[in-house]
Amino acid sequence: MYLLVRIVIRIEPFGKYDKVVLTGEKRNAITRDVLESLLKLGCEREVIVTNEGPVFSAGLDLSVFLESKERVLEYLFTIHKLIKKFLDCDKRIIAYIKGDVYGLGVELLYFFDYVVAASEALKFSLQGINFGLFPPYTVSIGKYLFSYGHLRIMLSRDFTAGEAFRFGIVSEIGQLSPERLFSPPEHIGAFVKAKRWIMERVDEAVPYLYKLAEAATSEETRSRIKKFFAGNRGKS
Repeated sequence: MYLLVRIVIRIEPFGKYDKVVLTGEKRNAITRDVLESLLKLGCEREVIVTNEGPVFSAGLDLSVFLESKERVLEYLFTIHKLIKKFLDCDKRIIAYIKGDVYGLGVELLYFFDYVVAASEALKFSLQGINFGLFPPYTVSIGKYLFSYGHLRIMLSRDFTAGEAFRFGIVSEIGQLSPERLFSPPEHIGAFVKAKRWIMERVDEAVPYLYKLAEAATSEETRSRIKKFFAGNRGKS
């Protein structure tokens, strides 16, 4: 048995944990539907978030930035609410990445307890600047999470899951083994990233959410986004 939530997320209960599958619609962009579905998850059980298709997450839903600034801010602050939920959960939230990761998809991984990448070669990218956007959590609190050298690489070019492992975004590379992770003694218990302290810092991103909304709704940025959609019309 499984629960189908607006076709973009499938939630499958497995033993001690819930498996959340991003099913591939719009290359797993973080749409409002995705946010609403993730916010409905409780913190009573452990959670594994994974993907179908070649992309774990394409990041921000660019179509949002063609709406009013008020709607854009509502969207960005819903993302912020989800991040604070991740940080506040007592149970572990684990990501199993089986595809490339872009923009906000990369940034959300900072707030998971444990991140497994299926292959060293998977692509990570924060290059939304090509659309006039910027990664708000990397810019605002990245200094607490990464060394200056690693942060400079992350913001200047695409990088691999192997590099993300060295940076500290990815915890482990290889096939996910739920039996190993969730069988006593719990394998990752001693290795879960101590993310709760970030709760004290995460609101430092709030001013950058306002700046992102301002930049993202400029005519220049909207023109780039419209050209992107026009060039990709009809593509899956």
